[in-house]
Amino acid sequence: MPIILIDEKTDRSAALGKYLTSTGSYRVIASSSPEVTISHALTEKPGVLIVVQDEGQNGIIFLKNLRDQKIDLPVIILACAYDTDAFCFSVANGAEYMIMDGDVDKWHPLLKQLIEKISANRQIQDKLAFLNKKLNLVGSITRHDILNQLTAVSGYTELLEMTTEDPQMRLYIEKERFAIDKIRKLLQFSKDYQNMGSEPPVWQTISSIIRRAEDLISLKGVTIKNASGTASVFADLSVEKAVAQLLDNSVRHGQTVSSINISIQEEKVGSVLVIEDNGVGIPDPDKERIFERGFGKNTGWGLFLAREILAITDMTITETGVPGNGARFEIHIPGDVYKN
Repeated sequence: MPIILIDEKTDRSAALGKYLTSTGSYRVIASSSPEVTISHALTEKPGVLIVVQDEGQNGIIFLKNLRDQKIDLPVIILACAYDTDAFCFSVANGAEYMIMDGDVDKWHPLLKQLIEKISANRQIQDKLAFLNKKLNLVGSITRHDILNQLTAVSGYTELLEMTTEDPQMRLYIEKERFAIDKIRKLLQFSKDYQNMGSEPPVWQTISSIIRRAEDLISLKGVTIKNASGTASVFADLSVEKAVAQLLDNSVRHGQTVSSINISIQEEKVGSVLVIEDNGVGIPDPDKERIFERGFGKNTGWGLFLAREILAITDMTITETGVPGNGARFEIHIPGDVYKN
């Protein structure tokens, strides 16, 4: 994948292009036209595309146009002097920002090192993306085929039950049904875990997350009281599944739960999302174990998955309720992924 260099000095760009060409490692194209540059960028590998900006331009407009068009090529902005706004915008949009003042010849080796580092990192990213794509494909095909076979097994189990009155055989059939159901749940977990973090996080209101979470489970008459207001979090798109697991845990295991209260406690930095019920609570020895993989009476994956989803944007979760007075989950949200 090519790298775009944005420079405002025509004479410096020419010397830079000549230097990079002399290394024999890069095909260099210089252009003052974004359209031409992007067209070449799609065909030249490896390549360095030098975009010559008009005098006084700092490259931000061109970078913004690239990102607005969803073009994720690596970008280096070359500046003659430090500009705080340009630097912050560059970093926020995944670009490098390099100051080249004085004799440009002394900067050429450093710039070449930066280009080599970016190229190596991008090659690693592309390889990981390729491998992840293969793993996802294998995973989805395997799950699909297993589910098809489970459907057949389930059908034959129904037929078998219709042909026998033997109590012992019916007991075995019931155990078989239980195993089939558990396999289905494990396959669903593998799908959720595989998809976790596959898309970039987005800003979402906590109220909308809770509404989506409610749609994923059966509340069985339990009332949800949401006092999160307009608070928002920067979280993975599957965050409602994490909240749904917490709600489901209360409904399934709280025994006497009739209501679940959701609130926000703002702190100096970040906040705490509190989800608490009025059930029997969680024994002290289990407060940390409930988040371990395989622990619990159902699949043993629910709260483990919830913690993993929240961790994508550095959120953490703990259970702080008093046994006998209900469960209380506290999700600690860092300041940079919370707003209200």
